[in-house]
Amino acid sequence: MKYFKLFIFLSLILMSNSSLFAIESLNGFLITSYDDSFRIISPEKFRSPMEVIVENKTLVRLIGKVVINNKIMAGFISVDSDKYQKLTINLKKGDLLHFVPLSPSFQEVELIVGNKTYEIPPKK
Repeated sequence: MKYFKLFIFLSLILMSNSSLFAIESLNGFLITSYDDSFRIISPEKFRSPMEVIVENKTLVRLIGKVVINNKIMAGFISVDSDKYQKLTINLKKGDLLHFVPLSPSFQEVELIVGNKTYEIPPKK
């Protein structure tokens, strides 16, 4: 009976703190940079302001910029190896958001709300 009560108690705690364990419920984008790809976890719904977190899993410093509608520079990011940096951006509904890696150079990464998890380039 003691173990059953303990089990129920721990289950209630875990359910009430479920947002701590679900990275997919972010209020923004989590961009993880690898040597040959980027992995993006996107929020389910549009919110403003939007957070963009860039995590660097490469061996070199990652430098990039976040651009709104291919015109407005929202900010620069410089992230050392095995570190991350957060940027908060005010968006309007319908704005297009991109992360452009400058060094090491890589293709532009479109940040799409509601896509959950995707990779650039996609795995074959």
